[in-house]
Amino acid sequence: MASTASQTLDHLFTHATDYMRHLASIIGKLDDTQYTQESAALPGSTIGKHVRHVLDHFALLFAALASAQSASNNMQNPLGPVDYAHRERSPLTESTVDGGQCSIGRAIAIVEQLRERETAIPSFITVSDTLPGGTTASFLSTVDRELWFCIHHMIHHNAIIASLMFELGLNPPTEFAYAPSTIKLAHDLAK
Repeated sequence: MASTASQTLDHLFTHATDYMRHLASIIGKLDDTQYTQESAALPGSTIGKHVRHVLDHFALLFAALASAQSASNNMQNPLGPVDYAHRERSPLTESTVDGGQCSIGRAIAIVEQLRERETAIPSFITVSDTLPGGTTASFLSTVDRELWFCIHHMIHHNAIIASLMFELGLNPPTEFAYAPSTIKLAHDLAK
């Protein structure tokens, strides 16, 4: 039987691919003009840029996980660092629906590769990011926590994507833009 930590990571991999597939399905209903249309409410913001931004974060985490040689690490010897402030921005991902869908497909394929070597993925990881004022800070975290961060970050951007779709006169699925806790609360209150 798999350990609880392994089960959690496996569930997170499943949720990541489910959300990615849902996003690919949503953007698949757009044309390139809609995908790259700048928002009136959020100047400079496009659906494509939000798709690219979300995938940038997953890519950084996945690159670190792919480099892991064994699961034997501890808080004194964590994997990483993952620097969320230094992302490679793929113009193709943000400029065409096909580019976005291909990038999502590659991310899903990476998740499946990582799932196959899940036992080699360590628990601890160091992440860094830019704080207000421009300073960089590093944090000790866990792989599970960072994967959940990437998923939750995606959900947040899905809400922005949904707003941009409404701005274009489109109607995205309601659940696309809500966090699991919000959906659970709505179900609990409906009982």
